[in-house]
Formats: sequence, structure tokens, C-alpha cells
Amino acid sequence: MGRPRAGRSVSPLGTLALATAAAIAVSACAGGSAERARRDADLAALRAQVDEMKKSADAESRERAKLADQLKAVDAQQAFLVAELKASKDEAARLGKALEDNDAALRDLRTGLDEAQKRAAAQTAPGSRATPSSLPRDTPPDKLYQTAMASFRAEEHGQAVLEFSELIDRFPESPLASNAQYWIGEGAYRQRDFDQALIEFRRVVDGYPKSAQVADALLKIGLCYRALKDEARAREVWEQIAKDFPGTNAATQASTLLTTSGNPAPTK
Repeated sequence: MGRPRAGRSVSPLGTLALATAAAIAVSACAGGSAERARRDADLAALRAQVDEMKKSADAESRERAKLADQLKAVDAQQAFLVAELKASKDEAARLGKALEDNDAALRDLRTGLDEAQKRAAAQTAPGSRATPSSLPRDTPPDKLYQTAMASFRAEEHGQAVLEFSELIDRFPESPLASNAQYWIGEGAYRQRDFDQALIEFRRVVDGYPKSAQVADALLKIGLCYRALKDEARAREVWEQIAKDFPGTNAATQASTLLTTSGNPAPTK
């Protein structure tokens, strides 16, 4: 057998080639790491932008929901005002028709009343005037009421009070009795007898607690107190109206009076 062959030596050129290849491999690895770092940075920036966009979208969604709720509230308020306006127009039309009917009946009644007054004048001393007792005893309450209202509209408040009083005396159970009592108070109020007006309006509240005139009577009681310089009691009465008779015209006026007097109506 021959001697083993000695290991082959590497030439300088081969060593240089190996070093160059190693350098290229290291450079490629370093370049790949830098690229990944750049991509990671871009991805992080993109995620941050997405998060900001999501936050903005959530805020806009909440704002739209808030505006939608406000719009619903405005729509509800508008519907309420429209309903109130319609109710006011209907009530005005009803009152207008009632006044026309009353005026027609009043003309006939005035003719008969003038004749009755003439007969009464012929039987009494000179200078005396007719009173409600000159009306026939069988006159129905609605006719008495129409007569009294005619006197009231003619600014004959004293005569109207007498005629309303006669209606109450003759027909205490009539549905018109509470109305008559209210107008008695109104007559005293328009004559600026506020103390007497307080008494008469209080009779509406105490004597006819279920009458539709109670809220209006309370409103005028407050006005009487204000005229008598008792602002505290006036506000107390108006607050009672706002609390006990919500939604009524009297409550609306009471709230306005409380606001203008510096004390807004309490909310329930």
C-alpha cells in the first residue's frame, strides 16, 4: 500500500472567495432584518390610523344618536303645539258659535225684558230701576244666564251680579251656577273691589270643587292677591294651579305669571 495523500492546501484566491461569500450572506441577513423592521413600523402606523378612524367613527355615531334624540324631542314639541293650536281654534269656533246663539236668543229676551221693565216701572215709584226679580219666575236658568252675560258685556257689572245671583238662588243645582258665581267674582274684580272678588272667587273653589271654573277662579285669586300687594300668596296660588291643573289654559297663564314675577313654575 502507498502512503496516505497529504491534505490539499487552500490557495489565497480561494480564501478571498470564501470571505466574500460570507460577507454577502451576512449583508443579506442584515438587509432582511431592516426590511422586516420597516414593515413592522408601517404596520404599527397603519394600526394606529385604524384605531383613530374607529374612535372618530364611534364619536360621530354618538353625535348622530344625540342629534336624533334632539330631533325627536323637537318633533314631539311641534306636535304638541300643533295639537294645542288646533284645540284653541276649535274652542274659539265653539265659543264663537255659542256667542252667536246667545246673541240671537238675547235679542228676543231683551224685547221681552224691556216690556217687563216698562210694566215694572209703571208699578213702582219714579226713578226706581228694574232688578232681576222682574223676570218671570218660570224663566229657565239658561235664559237667566244669557241675560246676565248680556249685562256683563254691556259693562253693567252691578246689574250682572244681581242677575247671576238670582240664577244661583233659583237654580243652585244647575251646571250654570258655578259659571254664574265665577262671573260674580269677575264683576267685583273689574270694579277693582279686590277684597270682594277674593271672596266670590273662593266661593267657586269651595262651593263647586268639581267645576271646570276652579282653575280659572284660582288664577284670578292670585291676581287679586297681586293687586293687594301680597305677591307671596299670589305665587303660592299660581304654583298650586301649575301643580294641580297641568295642561290647562289657567296653568299656562299661571306659569307665565310665575316667570314674569321671578319664580318659575315647579316641574313635576
